[in-house]
Amino acid sequence: MVEIIPAILAKTPEEFSSMLKKTEPYTAKVHVDVADGVFVPNKTVDGIDEIKEAHTSLQITAHLMISKPENCLEQWLDTDVEALIFHVESTDQMEKLINETNARGKRVGIAINPDTSLDDILPFVEKCDFIHFLTVDPGFYGGEFKKEVLDKIRRFKKKYGKIEVRVDGGINPDTAKKAAEAGADVLIAGSYFFKQGLGINDAMENLKKAVIQF
Repeated sequence: MVEIIPAILAKTPEEFSSMLKKTEPYTAKVHVDVADGVFVPNKTVDGIDEIKEAHTSLQITAHLMISKPENCLEQWLDTDVEALIFHVESTDQMEKLINETNARGKRVGIAINPDTSLDDILPFVEKCDFIHFLTVDPGFYGGEFKKEVLDKIRRFKKKYGKIEVRVDGGINPDTAKKAAEAGADVLIAGSYFFKQGLGINDAMENLKKAVIQF
């Protein structure tokens, strides 16, 4: 069964808190996007203080769309996040990031941008908990879904069938079905939850119906 997780991308602590509270009645997990304005052009809250002050029962995964995440790794490891996602394009210290994060009892995901070759993540596939495929250019809500990534997901899933695959970007009922057909185990949706005016519950139900056969 394909899992659906809402994604929060917030520019202020107040917006972060509001979005977190909106998701709490409808999910056990939430995905928090953190962008530094360097690795990606957008800038969000830094995330560390916001998560520490959240006092939520939700399991949080932090998606670090930031340059050189090793520079703030220790601060992130001191939060209550369940998992951290590091971009293969953002660091030359992935081995260190994986080992230190696992040593603190947290899961690790490796993110790969739409135009990045699968070859770049292969050295780390067996060492991480999941691969996080971006189907939009990272950093913003509402990017255009890049269907060419679906073939990349199929090729990866054929070779590494037991590795969890997450797909993030431009997810709506139509693209959710396509991503699930390609092999997605988890779908991350942001703008469909927060920018379509549907309400969290209706958005969640629509996405679940789209992938119910998988």
